[in-house]
Amino acid sequence: MAKRIILLLLIGLFAFLALTGCESYTTQTTSGSDYLSSYPTSMGQASADIDAQVREIANIEPTLNFPARIGLAKLYNGKITNLSPEEVEAWNKARGELGPEYGAFVPISSLIAESVYTPPVQNYRGQSFSNASELIKKVRLGSARQHLDVALIYEVFSESKTTTLASSVADWTTIGGYLIPSKEIETTGYANALLIDVRTGYPYGTASASLSKDELGTTWGNRDQLRDLKDRNQIATALKLVPEVKKMVQDLKAELN
Repeated sequence: MAKRIILLLLIGLFAFLALTGCESYTTQTTSGSDYLSSYPTSMGQASADIDAQVREIANIEPTLNFPARIGLAKLYNGKITNLSPEEVEAWNKARGELGPEYGAFVPISSLIAESVYTPPVQNYRGQSFSNASELIKKVRLGSARQHLDVALIYEVFSESKTTTLASSVADWTTIGGYLIPSKEIETTGYANALLIDVRTGYPYGTASASLSKDELGTTWGNRDQLRDLKDRNQIATALKLVPEVKKMVQDLKAELN
């Protein structure tokens, strides 16, 4: 029995990465005028409004030239937030690997963005109405103030779950609840990024990454462990996104040339 308890304690000391995770990216350099050249001249009166809206939205051209000033806007809970030290280091490394012909990554200041953004009407509680389009508008305005060419907007979030293991019988004792791993804590981080033209709103590309982590934990204290695991996994997922953005920018430059 003593050996079994020692084994469980040793297992609980080590976290292990789940072998799950994926990443991908896309680029766009298509011409709006080419797209609209094959568009029907008339869709009938019933669809006139949506027809005009589609034409207006599609009528946009890629104008990006490298080297470029690429803004970095990390979103959290619907707001622009600071990059972690690990993310700053990763973006600086990517800039060095890409070289001066690609330009530079510049963090978008939340203070600057707030100073140039006027929120829409407030609700009955006096709170500003906010949605994705308004948030992107704020990023573009802040980017314009910083004279950035494009903005990379990315967001990281996670989902978690806790599974009770057979060893939870140890929870019947106070010491066992603190020492013997009886919970499997799993969290999956997701990162999504969008690269848009600050001046026109043209979407040049997207990138995404996900990463799952599992740890064993005890009953007492597993909430703090879950919170810590989520924080660490979100940073790790953001770092996994950086190489995908790098490849996306490389492909984008080649296609635009």
